[in-house]
This record gives sequence, C-alpha cells and structure tokens, in this order.
Amino acid sequence: MKRLLAATGAALLIAGSALPTAALTLPYTATGAYRNSTYHKNLTQLTETGDEAFDTVAAALSQLGYREGNSTAGFHGGSAGSGNYTEYGRAFGKVDGTYGYAWCAVFASWCLRVAGAGDSAGGGFSSCSLWLAHLREEGLYSSRASGYRPKPGDLVFFRSAGAGRASDHVGVVRYVKDGRVYTVEGNSSNQVAARDYALTDTYIVGYGKPRYGGEALGESALSMEDAVAGFYVVTNSFLNVRAAATTSSKKLGSLSLGQVVAVTEIASGWGRISYGGSAAYISLDYADFVSPLQYTVQYQADEKVWEDQYFSFDIQTAQAAPEIAGSSFVGWEDAVGRRYGVGEALPAGDLKLTAVYEVLPVEPEPRPEEPSTPPEASPELPETAPEEVPPAEEQLPEAPPPLMEPDPRAAVHAGVVSGIFSAVLGIWWYIRRFLR
Repeated sequence: MKRLLAATGAALLIAGSALPTAALTLPYTATGAYRNSTYHKNLTQLTETGDEAFDTVAAALSQLGYREGNSTAGFHGGSAGSGNYTEYGRAFGKVDGTYGYAWCAVFASWCLRVAGAGDSAGGGFSSCSLWLAHLREEGLYSSRASGYRPKPGDLVFFRSAGAGRASDHVGVVRYVKDGRVYTVEGNSSNQVAARDYALTDTYIVGYGKPRYGGEALGESALSMEDAVAGFYVVTNSFLNVRAAATTSSKKLGSLSLGQVVAVTEIASGWGRISYGGSAAYISLDYADFVSPLQYTVQYQADEKVWEDQYFSFDIQTAQAAPEIAGSSFVGWEDAVGRRYGVGEALPAGDLKLTAVYEVLPVEPEPRPEEPSTPPEASPELPETAPEEVPPAEEQLPEAPPPLMEPDPRAAVHAGVVSGIFSAVLGIWWYIRRFLR
C-alpha cells in the first residue's frame, strides 16, 4: 500500500538555500515616468544573484536603448532627446542647479548602486576625471599601458583626442574576448549602448577596479552566452519572433532594442520564449545574455514543507526525504505523476514535489510459549549419614539368611485338608465297587 503524505495543519517552512529570492530593485523612489517604462520593467524582472560585479553589469544591460530627454518629462527613456535629462541624473541629484548634464558617470554610479555596490568605488560621481583621480588615490586604478586585463564590472575610462581632462567618458566592462573589451556605456550617442574596443585602443585611458562584495557566481556571463536559459536583451534594432526555431517559420511579431525576455530553453542558436501566452522562438544572434533565471523546488513530506532555489546554470538533484516510522520512502512525485529518486537530476523549472511512502507490513508478534508443568517431585528423603564401611581387610563374610521356623497353624490346616481328601476318595471307591 502506497500513500502520499501531505502537509497538514501548520506546515514547517524551511529555507533550503541561501540564494537571494528577490529581483534587482531600485534603492530609491523612482519617478512615475520611469516606473512605467520598459527599462524599469527590464530591471525589476532580473534575478539578484548576490554577485555585485555580475549584478552591476546586468543592471547596465537592462537599460540598453534608454535615451536621454529634453526635460524631466523624458525620464522614461523612450524619447529621442538631446538635453541630457535622465532618470540616472535625477537619482544622483542636480549639478549646477539642473538635471541636464553629461550623464555617463552618473549612469555607471547608478548601476553600482542598484547592485548594492554603491560604495565599492568611492560612492557616486558625476565627473569622470574626479572619479579616476579618486580611484587612483585609493589604489583602485590601472592604466591601459600597464597591461592590466579588465574584469566584468570594472569601470573603463576614456579620453577623447584633444581633451584637457584625464577622462571625459566612462563605461562598465562586460567582458574581454579575443583581444577586445566589451562595454555598456551611458551617454553614448545620447543613449545607453553596448560597445567594444581593442584592448590597445588609445581611446582607453585605464580601468577602475571597484571593491565588490557578495559571493561570486563561479560562472561568467560570457560562458553562459547562448548556452544557458536566462534573461536575454535584444541588441538589434528589432528581433523577429517565430512560431518555430527556423527563419522560414511563421512570424508572430517582433521585439525592440533593449527589450529583456526570459529564454527558458536553448537549441541550435534559438531561444524559446513565451509570446502572447504561447511558446515562440527568437534567434540568439541578436540577443545577449543578461542574468540567469532562478527556479524553486518545493518539497512536501508529511508535515514538513521546504524550498530549494537554484540558478538556471546549475543542475538540481532531488533531496533526501525525512524518515517516517513504519514507512519506506518510494520517491518524489510531481504534479503529473512523474517520480524522482534521491539524487536524480530534476528538469529545469519550478517544481512542486510530494513525498511518496510505502507503508511497511506489520509483523505479527510471536505468541509466548506456555510453560510446561514440571513432574511432581518425589519427596525428599532425609539425608542419612552413610554407614561406615570398614576397610576391605577388616570386612567379615556375610552370614546366610536365618531359617524360618514352621508355623504350627499351617500344619493343622494342611492335615485337615488331607483328611477330607482321603475320605472323599474312600467313598468314591466304595460306590464304584458295591453299588454298580
């Protein structure tokens, strides 16, 4: 007999993982225009990994395509203005009494702040040259000429030809590949844009190295690119959505530059997404990895319920079930009846698993043996002292048993019997002789 043991009464909720459970959020109150924008939606659906360098880059990529406005009305990032009005400048504060100022440095500061790393590089700055000088004083700066290889989350400082300042532009490093450094930059042609440069490009001055905290993921965004399910951002001016993973399949619609979507499966360079409530596909040639998905497995066994969370680049295996007296654990069962043994790999995605137990048969208790009635014991004779036996040479021969004297009453009896017998024989003889 098998049974599903469900939680009853007040379930015991146990945190099965130390992973963050929240998405990236703003550490300040955003303007209404920005809260209703695509870029706020992009940001707040991303997984907070706890790796501050990784999350800084993810925050930057979530804003890809954001454009500056001509006034505070343009904080949503959707207008093609040129007045330097941005949500990032508004979050930093006015400079010289206005929000309309060059915003590449405040954008990088905003990304650090969103990732929880606002103090890792000396706080927020609106001036590239002042920021570079501060990092140099703190020992957090390496020049391009030093041969330093930048890391994801580093700050990359630039200086235009003929500029009198130490730096007049800054961006966030995504990764280095094939001798080139890939970046995300605010105020690049009046918008947030993805760029790349040769490591030897003289436009690069050097790199700031924030003191990031948090636990490193152990995986880089570059290694997960086009290989791991996660959030992807559209890097082309538009991206067609197809009914199947081929360019010849039916076109269902399109995504715009900077739009972030959840890709749940990847095969042959195509990503599966949800579009209009149905499965659809996009070519990952025109979308870049931003952040992993986070899945939750809920376990329910007897009166215990607990959850385990993991990222989409990990493989999750089924946990052990608690022991229940009188039952044997059979496996974990999902909503469609599929079962998983302890240590078996689980399919990617959110799962609810219920423990299945088999009730063990109860062995009948052996009947106690009836005690047998012991035989009646013979009465014990009193112990007597053994007779002393003289040594062999002193023993006398045993005397013969004494003769018994005849009983005179027995002799009289025998004589009477003999007389009667003789008289009978005499009578019988007389009859036979004289009376025939």
